[in-house]
Amino acid sequence: MIPVKSVSLRIEVGATISAAVPQQIAGTVYYPEEFEPGEHPLVIFAAPGGGYSQHYYNMHFDGHEGYSEAEYHTARDIVFITMDHLGVGESSLELTEQLSIEQAADTNDAFVREVVTRLEKGSVAADLPPLASPFVVGVGQSMGGGVTIVMQSRNRTFDAIVALGKSALHSVLPQPTFDLFDVQRSIFYFSRTTPLNELSIRLTSDRIPDFLYPFHWPEEPEDVVAEDMKGGYPARQEAPVFGSATTPTYAVAMMSPAFLTPDAARIEVPVLVAGGERDVMPDARREPTAFINSSDVSVFIAPRMAHMHNFAPTRRLLWQRVAEWSQMQARREVA
Repeated sequence: MIPVKSVSLRIEVGATISAAVPQQIAGTVYYPEEFEPGEHPLVIFAAPGGGYSQHYYNMHFDGHEGYSEAEYHTARDIVFITMDHLGVGESSLELTEQLSIEQAADTNDAFVREVVTRLEKGSVAADLPPLASPFVVGVGQSMGGGVTIVMQSRNRTFDAIVALGKSALHSVLPQPTFDLFDVQRSIFYFSRTTPLNELSIRLTSDRIPDFLYPFHWPEEPEDVVAEDMKGGYPARQEAPVFGSATTPTYAVAMMSPAFLTPDAARIEVPVLVAGGERDVMPDARREPTAFINSSDVSVFIAPRMAHMHNFAPTRRLLWQRVAEWSQMQARREVA
């Protein structure tokens, strides 16, 4: 295990959406044990996908090593912050079935801005010095990638974004046969105006033929995959520490054609689109066409990787690309 320090946070964001009751987003700040920030230090925020929590980015399994993306990034002098969306994991859950994707994006934006302010002031932890003018990257996996795209479109939250396993054109879960692929693709035809009470995580999940094939690569250890899938999957009756027993309802509609395309078109900052060779982007090389106003769009496809990237045998290739691409963008900004 790589030495890393962490601080848990809970940030009140309810006022952002005029919530009737307090709404808090839970997150964790990971930082190097010995850290001397330079000019424009790199800060990465990471949001999880549906059915998962912020701890997806810091997984540990008995008998296995190297499943913590947080450890990977902090070892490279990156301050890495994970977060649970409202309605997910350790965040407030009262509005799980009532939140729109726009509200999720706006509350996430409020969380990020408050944490960045604290990082700049040096008030996150006594041994984490103030970060002057940090370069802030937003990473989101699957559902988190969709929310990150909407965040950037609505609020210009980040200096660059990374969309992992999320298509801005049309996300489609791969299936083991063409017939099953067509069945899955036919389920999702919703829009941003579809009433939330017409969407159901559980009913939709029941209609999808196969989750193991799109989510996990065959080489992954059986006990690790079993830990993910026990207790129901992806609609969980019980959740592992890296999972979430709740998933916001808007996640269903996000699988519809062009659901995120208008938002992607409004993004001007650099974008990295990345995923596995078996993932929800039917043709990852077409994704840059959605980000027509971005100054820099890159695509990376990791081999031997399915949709849940951090379980894959090649996960470190993806982490390396995220880290080095983000560092490149930060250096270019300084120049």
